[in-house]
This record gives sequence, C-alpha cells and structure tokens, in this order.
Amino acid sequence: MTTPTVEAHVTHLLRYAIASADMYYAEMEQRDVFLSCDEHGSFRFWGEITNGGPFTTIDLFEIFLEYGLYCCSWSGTEEAFYHMQDFGERLGKSLAKQLKDNIPACMSENAAIAALKHIFETMDAHPCPEEHIGAQIRFTIADFPLEKAARRSGLQNIELARHGINAMCQSLLQNIDPNLSLSASSDARSEFIFTILAPSFA
Repeated sequence: MTTPTVEAHVTHLLRYAIASADMYYAEMEQRDVFLSCDEHGSFRFWGEITNGGPFTTIDLFEIFLEYGLYCCSWSGTEEAFYHMQDFGERLGKSLAKQLKDNIPACMSENAAIAALKHIFETMDAHPCPEEHIGAQIRFTIADFPLEKAARRSGLQNIELARHGINAMCQSLLQNIDPNLSLSASSDARSEFIFTILAPSFA
C-alpha cells in the first residue's frame, strides 16, 4: 500500500535586503522568507535569494544573522537595533497571521503558546520543562543554537540577531492573543528566557 504524500502549504512571509560581506558595497541581493506547514502541523522557516532557488536556502538563525550584517553595513549601533526590532516585529506579525488564518492545524487550544513552542522546535531549541508560577509560564532554553549558526555561517552579529528573535517572539504572541504579555531575556544573556503572563490559561 502506498503512503499518501503529505503536501506542505508554503507561504511567503517577507523580503529583505542583503548587504555584501565586504561591508563597503551597497546591498547586492534580496532574500525571501517562507513558512511551510503540512496537514500534520509540522512547519519550518527558510530564506532563499529572490529567484535564486533552493541552493540559496538558509535557516531562521542565519536569516537574523544576515539581516544583522545588513543593518550594521549602513547604520550605527542604536539604529541597527531599531531596524532589527522592526524586522523581528514584522516577521512575527506575518507569521502570526498565517498561523491564525491559513494553517489552523498547527494550533492547539492555546494558539499563542503552541505557536511559540513550534518556533522553538523549528529552531532545534529544546527548552527546559516549563515553569508555571501563578498566571506566568516561563520557558528557559539553556543551549540555544544561535552561536553554532554564527560559527557555521561566519556571520557574527549574535547580539543583534538575539534582539530580532526576541522581537519576533513577542510580536508573534501579541498578534495571536493581545491579552498575552511576553517578557524576553536580555540580549546579553547566554540563555533565552521567555516569561508569558496572561489573566487565565483556561
């Protein structure tokens, strides 16, 4: 008996400019960010050079590291963090829209928290058992793979990339459930800590 193929739904999330690693050239290319989700609720992110095809694929960490290079290539530190914040928020908003409106199979009863857990899975990040303290839920990820991605890719804007990932996660939760409040760890910490506060998780 032939096992039916699981078709993935692929959605374009956004497009961003890429700076040359030379740091003296103007932007050379653009990259598109995609989300795919199948009927079982498994999904992943990746980026491709516009019209470049699958051989230009990079993962979510490299997307943030690469955008960090772009920000630093033409702006100072404060402005680079501002633009990375905006990038993370736009990506989180676009992601939330797709998960809410087009891919309901990805969601469990608490859509926002389930979405955050799915994000962790796609990053190959494994949080410690979540802590429930009153109306708070805390996720701690001690071995976050961002630094491994930086070593692998040669892109070293780690602190800026962390800031963008925090902004994406905050935006994701806020756009799925405005009643949720997310506090993210400092960009200078070695681990990622997310604390979610809501009136009720019932």
